[in-house]
Amino acid sequence: MCAMNISPEIISLIDEIRNDKTHGASQLARQAMSVLKIAAEHSQTDSVEQFLLEQKEVGERLMSTRPAMAPVFNIVSRFLGTASEVSVDIGLDSIKSLAISKADELANNSLQAIAQIVNYGSELITDGDRIMTHSYSSTVVAVLSKTFTKYKHIEVIATRSGPGRTGERIAQELGLYGLPVAFIDDAAVGLYISAVNKVMVGADRVCADGNIINGIGTCQLALAAKKAGIPFYVLCETLKLDPVLRSDEVDLEEKEPSEVVEPGRLPPQVRVRNPYFDITPLELVAGVVTENGILTLEEVVNYIGKQSAKDG
Repeated sequence: MCAMNISPEIISLIDEIRNDKTHGASQLARQAMSVLKIAAEHSQTDSVEQFLLEQKEVGERLMSTRPAMAPVFNIVSRFLGTASEVSVDIGLDSIKSLAISKADELANNSLQAIAQIVNYGSELITDGDRIMTHSYSSTVVAVLSKTFTKYKHIEVIATRSGPGRTGERIAQELGLYGLPVAFIDDAAVGLYISAVNKVMVGADRVCADGNIINGIGTCQLALAAKKAGIPFYVLCETLKLDPVLRSDEVDLEEKEPSEVVEPGRLPPQVRVRNPYFDITPLELVAGVVTENGILTLEEVVNYIGKQSAKDG
């Protein structure tokens, strides 16, 4: 199906996901389901075949928007997999309703997974804990805000989180919940790491080799935590586990150099780099908190292996 058949409104919504610099991967995955739902609701196609081709085109565009974020690809892939199994004999209205229902179902499954992670993650925290976090994660926000309703003496140290400054958002949201938050530059992580009890971050992808893709600076924080003997936890739904791509195969989404330094400030011979994600070895992680519980290093590797065998 040629690209001109996709409405400008849908293309604009897809571009919003591609250019988003503040939301976490799970939120963007659910947003992708919203785009497919809107595309189904407003489709002008006049046959089941054309409708399925349109959904496939929208889905493929969505899957290519955020190459570092596994859940966007995975959730759209699951949606398209269901659509491909539908009989073309059921009628256009019925297949539109099915597509809308499936988009809602997958988005709700993600929300339910997050709710389970919040329960498991909050069990790791005790009253009086000081927790460091890095890069924006709606799951981390949910865990910390829920825990604060139970324990009133927890504190958070939030980092600036790279040139994209996603840490400002997590600090703002936690502050609105009333949590005491110290906001620091990434360069100060080594100074403050010994003052915390644990580190909690989200993830954009857990790769086939077990390594973690998350906001740039996560690896440095994990190394600092390891040296200080501080447990480093990754909070993510299994939708983020990728049994296909190794960490060295993932596009780390380099963004505008102007976020790092103003144009013209440096000689033209200087190449400014601004990657948005980095790779954290799984061995630096104390546990990966999923909707299925807290997985150890070995359990994560085994889970990914089973998924790979299943998909194969």
